[in-house]
Order: sequence, then structure tokens, then C-alpha cells
Amino acid sequence: MDIGKTIARIERDLAALKSASRLSHASIENTAIMVNDGTGSLRAIVGVQADGTTAVNVVNGGAPPVPSTPTVAPAVGGLAIGWDGKFANSTPCPLDWARVEVHASPTAGFVPSVVTLQATIETPQGGIAYVPFTGPGYVCLLSRNTSGTASAPTGVVGPYSPRPVAGEIGVGEILSTMIGDGAVTTPKLFANAVTTAKLAVGSVDATAIAVDALTGKIITGGTITGALLQTAASGQRITLNEASANKILVYNASGTAIGELSASGLLVKGTNGAIIQLDPNDAFPNLKLTNTNQTASAVINVSGANAVLGMNSGLFTAGTNTDMKWRTLFGYAASASTDFWAAERTRDGDTSFLLGGRIFMDGTSAQVGFRNSADITQDAVLSLVAGRASLSKARLTVAVPASANPALFVNADTGHTGSLLSLAVNAVEKVGVDKDGNLSASGTITAASSNTTTGLVAASGFTVNNFYAYRFGKVVALDLYLKRSGTTISATSGNITPDVQIATVPAGWRPTHTTINAAWDDGTSTGGWVIGTDGICTLRTATSDIIGEATSSGNGRNLRLHITFIQD
Repeated sequence: MDIGKTIARIERDLAALKSASRLSHASIENTAIMVNDGTGSLRAIVGVQADGTTAVNVVNGGAPPVPSTPTVAPAVGGLAIGWDGKFANSTPCPLDWARVEVHASPTAGFVPSVVTLQATIETPQGGIAYVPFTGPGYVCLLSRNTSGTASAPTGVVGPYSPRPVAGEIGVGEILSTMIGDGAVTTPKLFANAVTTAKLAVGSVDATAIAVDALTGKIITGGTITGALLQTAASGQRITLNEASANKILVYNASGTAIGELSASGLLVKGTNGAIIQLDPNDAFPNLKLTNTNQTASAVINVSGANAVLGMNSGLFTAGTNTDMKWRTLFGYAASASTDFWAAERTRDGDTSFLLGGRIFMDGTSAQVGFRNSADITQDAVLSLVAGRASLSKARLTVAVPASANPALFVNADTGHTGSLLSLAVNAVEKVGVDKDGNLSASGTITAASSNTTTGLVAASGFTVNNFYAYRFGKVVALDLYLKRSGTTISATSGNITPDVQIATVPAGWRPTHTTINAAWDDGTSTGGWVIGTDGICTLRTATSDIIGEATSSGNGRNLRLHITFIQD
């Protein structure tokens, strides 16, 4: 075998193979060729498909452009929906475009779905689809490519109504938009077809009424009699310019005038006889309210340059005045340059006269009191301003029910330096209590006092001759006078051993803080004794023996004990 010739032949065959078409002698045997785009995504399958059929199947295509807005025209029994073959933003038709879907619905703002799909346009040159419709409809389009991907829908247009089929026009189905301007002429109007309700207000003017067409005869709805306009000749009616009085009068069924509108204002009378009268002829209108038999009235009025509002009660008699009333006033008083609110008892004929309770408030103060403009010595006013209240020209009486709380309580905040209480005559202080509770007085302070002669209980061996207790404020003075009825009490070197209880002082008259000592005597000897917080009195010392009645009949000693102390 010639190796050189063999290698040369192989090289010639390889060169021929490279220059030849690769698929000119190829075939696809029961399979498919996958076509991918530049990103590696599958875009087409050529050959045998997954279901066994053979086809060129385009997949995963991008969404096609949105079609141009459809045109819609009424058609007999439906709508003619057109597409001009163009796309939004002048986008060219992509090569994988498949069709335009026509969607329609009777609902505005619907979302395209299989339910709203009515037809398709299969050519990129555009076309018209006829869709059956019985009523007003809304329309939109969308594109779909060979991959089945849909574009966004166009905007929904409509509503559009189909042209009716003869014999299918129902009552009320011909709308004003279906009738051309000027299409209905005089010969087409049925006699008496245009009624009063069909005429627009103000549409009939003087040029449309024939000369002398209106006479003094009856016109439907009312009667014109000379210069008088009235709804009826008698009974319940409304009249205009009756008796040339330039008034509108309202009469009830009995023929009684119950309402009036004139230059004097407005008056309305109820079925029970009560009257409301509005008078606009003052600087401000006023309203008068009158009872059923017209014997009493209340008035609401406005006065002053700044519209001070007043409310006035009906008049009543008080003393010799027959025109008394209560009134409230509030607003801005330009004369005093202040806004205010007041309630007072005054006279209708003289509002400077005041007699009774009065409340007055403005932006800086409030006053509540009694006023008598005829005798100001009777005035009593409680005045309140920021941080202070004062009662002038009046006595203050405080009557409180039984309680554990103080009848009068004054509490000053920490840092207070003024007095807690100052009582003065003619601006001269007579009694004062400073911030620390110190009491000062220009006169004599007399404390409450009390006394008793009962309640002293003698101890064994003693009898009570006399007892007197006296209290002045917190100071207590006790005088005890007892007889030694027992045996003689011995004193050794001045001491009584053991101490001897002599008596018990009643409750309320005892020391409150500790045991207190004092002196005693019997006219012959003396000594010391103590009283405890329990009221027990005890003899502790004696200058000599205390002779007892039981030891020496007729010689028992009478002891006098005295003590003064302060209770807490």
C-alpha cells in the first residue's frame, strides 16, 4: 500500500467536503430541530412536535404591539367595528403577528377575556368585523402573535348603539341623539301634543303671544280681576295688591288673614292665633313673637353699629312698674370698646333702670350680683378677674351642713408671702393671719371658756368636799377639795411611801401630753402631788402626817389641791 497516495486522496476528499452544502444530502429522522435566539431562549421547533404532528412551531415570542384605536359604527342589529391595520406609535407589523382580536361588552371599563371575544381580523391590512348587539356596547382591540402572546388592549370606546331592526323598536328606545336637528317639523306634531309641562321656563315670551290674546277671563290656575291677583274670590286664598295696599295676604279657610308680606315686613299667624312678625324697617330687622290671644310678646332685636343681639322677655308688673322685663344682650359695644354678655332685669320704657339680679361678662372680667339703680346702697356684686375674686358692698354669710370638712378653707401655694387672712375697717387691718399662721389683732382676743363642778371621783379613804374645773382656750385650771376619811397617812422625811391615790379627774379635763406635778396644803402641812393623762391624782410628799378621820374622829384633814396646765 502506497501511504503517500492514500494521504493525498484523504486531503482532497476533506477539502471537497468542506466546500459542499452540509444539509444537501441530510434528512430529519423522526425528530425536530430546535431554533434558539441570541440569548439561548427557544424560539421555534422544526420537525416532529410533542403531539406527533410535523410542523414549524414558533414559541416564546414577545408581546406584539398594541393596535390602533378601533372605529365603531352602528349596524343593523349590531355594531361595525373596524381596524385600519396600524399599530400604536406607528410600530411596524412584526413578522410573527397572527391576528387582531375584537372584544365587546355592555359594561364600561371591562377587561378583555374569552367571554368578551366577539371576532378576529386575520390580515395585517385591517378590516371590519360585524358584532351582533341588542343595546349600547363598549369595544376594544388587542393583537396576538403566532406564539399566542397577546398585546395590551386598546382603550375602551363607547357606548355605541346598534341600528334597530324594523319591528324591534321598543318604547323609549329612540334617543334624542338619534334624531337630527330640525328633523321634526310642524306637520309631524300631533294636535295638542305639546303640553304645559313640555315648555321650558321662560320659553314663551311676548312675541309668541298674539295681541289681545289675554283678557279678563279666567286663566287656568287663577283669576285676574282688574289690579287684583287672587287665587280665589273668598275663603282660603292668596291675594296680591288687595285694596291697592301693595301687600301679599294669605287667608285661611275661614277667610281670616293669617299672613302678610309687605314693605312693613313679614307676618305669619298660626292656626291657634300665635303670631310671628319680622320687621325689616329698623337699622337691623327685629322679630316679634306674640301669644295666641295677642296679650304678650317677646322680641329679638339687633342694635348698635356692631350688631349687638338682644333677647327681651314679655312684660310683667313688679311693684309700681308695669313694664318690667328680663333681657340678655351680647356682642361688641363700640361706645365702650369691648365685647360683652349681660343678663338683667329692667324696664321696657327705661333700660337704664335696674332692679334685681344681674350678670355681666366681658373679655377681662365677670360680675354676678344684685343691682338697684334707684338705691345703689343695696348693690351687692361678686367680681371675678384673672387670678382674683372680690365681693363688694355686701355681707357674706356661709351656712354649711354638718360635715367633717372645714366650713371655710384657704390654701396658699408654696412660696406665698402675703397674709392668709386680713380683716380691716376703713382699710385699717384689725385682725390678720400671716403666711406662717401667726395671729395679730388690734383689739382683745377672747377665747372660748367652759367649766364644770361634777365628775371628780374620790379614791378610797377620801371624800369630795368640792370640785371646780375651768377652761379658757387650751388653758385648764383645776381646784380639788377633799377630806381624808381613812386612816392617817404617814410621811417619813417628807415622803409618802408608797404614793397615795386621792382622786380621778373627769375626761376632757386631764393633761394631754404628760404627767404634771403641783402643790397641796391642808392648813397645817403641805406637799406635792401629780396628775397623769389618765386623770389619776396621787399624793407624793407631805411636811407632816396627814391625819385621817378614821384614826382621829373629828380631826380628819381637808386637803386643797390646785393645778393649771395647757392641753395640746
